[in-house]
Amino acid sequence: LAQETGCNPGFPRPKYCSVAAYTPCAMARLFSLLAASAAFAAAEPATPVSKVIKLLDNLKAEVEDEGRKEAKTYDTFACWCHDTTKSKSHSIIAGRDNIKQLSTDIQEKTAMKEEKQAELKKRQADQEAWTAELQDTEARFAKATAEYEAQAADLNKAISSLEAAIQAMEDSKPASAALLQTVKSSLALARAMNLISEAKHKAVSALLQTRVDPLDPTYAFHSQGIITTMNQLLVEFREEKATLDSEWAKAKANYEATILDLKDKMEKNKSAMDILEDDIETLTGGIAEARQSLVIAEAMLKDDQLYMKDMTER
Repeated sequence: LAQETGCNPGFPRPKYCSVAAYTPCAMARLFSLLAASAAFAAAEPATPVSKVIKLLDNLKAEVEDEGRKEAKTYDTFACWCHDTTKSKSHSIIAGRDNIKQLSTDIQEKTAMKEEKQAELKKRQADQEAWTAELQDTEARFAKATAEYEAQAADLNKAISSLEAAIQAMEDSKPASAALLQTVKSSLALARAMNLISEAKHKAVSALLQTRVDPLDPTYAFHSQGIITTMNQLLVEFREEKATLDSEWAKAKANYEATILDLKDKMEKNKSAMDILEDDIETLTGGIAEARQSLVIAEAMLKDDQLYMKDMTER
């Protein structure tokens, strides 16, 4: 029967597997009784006793058939016990390995998550600092631009007014009141910038206090000196404007480069932060799944261990 079931239950049989433990003794007693009855029946003619003997023969056949069936059932059950025990043993080993691997994965992913969270925190601080620096740089750039444009406008106005005044004086034409006022403003600007001495400033200003007329003897006497002074101022104003433009070009380039560099760093940092946030979210999900799997694996291991303990105790 063992060969028919494909099992070799050659191991100590658990008590709960011995479903036919009573069969050998019962069979032996029954066979002894039947042998005696058969011997008695051979010597006697057909009587009620012979009928009993025949009934016992039938009972014997039934008991033998039931014994074979019970033996087969026992061997089948014994094979099941053996296979299940072997399967549970392998399951316990695999469960322990799985729990160990899951625990390692949780530890590694948790450490990686903490590392990425620390890096994200630092990048967020850098982003805030660069944002503040960018805003400050842009504000200073705007202020410097306004200052440059104001100075450039003053110098351009001074240059154009001097050019017009010189042209009028050289052409011996009387200057308009508006032009005179513009020249006075240019002289004041020149004085503020230390482009003209105090004495020359007073001399030219005194001449401009009266209406400039080519027929005025004072004008004729001082006109050439005034023209010379104004030409000198014109040259200096132009040089000052060129210096202002050159310095502003450098300052502007520096501001723009700083702003561009900050924006580039912020953009790259933002991309890195986005990746870190995605990685942290993925790790968080992975840790949760691993913990859930760990709980299931521990429960299965516990069930397998309880099964093996129960089988051993029986």
